[in-house]
Amino acid sequence: MTTEELIWKKIKFALIFILSASILYILVNSIFSGFPLSKSVEMMNSISESEKILNEQKTYVTKVNDIKLGIDSLDFAISQVQIMDEIKENIQQLQNIYRLNGMSSKYIFGLQSSKTLKLYFDTKEELSSIIRNNEIIQKDLNECKANI
Repeated sequence: MTTEELIWKKIKFALIFILSASILYILVNSIFSGFPLSKSVEMMNSISESEKILNEQKTYVTKVNDIKLGIDSLDFAISQVQIMDEIKENIQQLQNIYRLNGMSSKYIFGLQSSKTLKLYFDTKEELSSIIRNNEIIQKDLNECKANI
């Protein structure tokens, strides 16, 4: 045999050896290590729960926007007790998802949105009251100036 044939014979042997060793390594690894099915099931459950929470958050965004528009459309100068009570009831109902899920931190967005809207409602109500009181004070001041 020539040297060239010997070199090619050694190269063929090395390539076949590397290929067979790789295949053997992959087979042994897949048989003995396997896939952690319990972890992948937990991960799939976690992903589906996260998707459920995200969908809930999207519905809450629309609810919060509707309630905010309701608060913005209110005229606090006029006594609208029934409408105000409905808005307060809707704000209070936003907390239900937090309570229904065992006060889990994943659902705290319901509690936070409720508190934020309650603060917004109270602020708008107080602002309207202050504006109305300022108008009365201004009117009384003008009467006092006229009397002097």
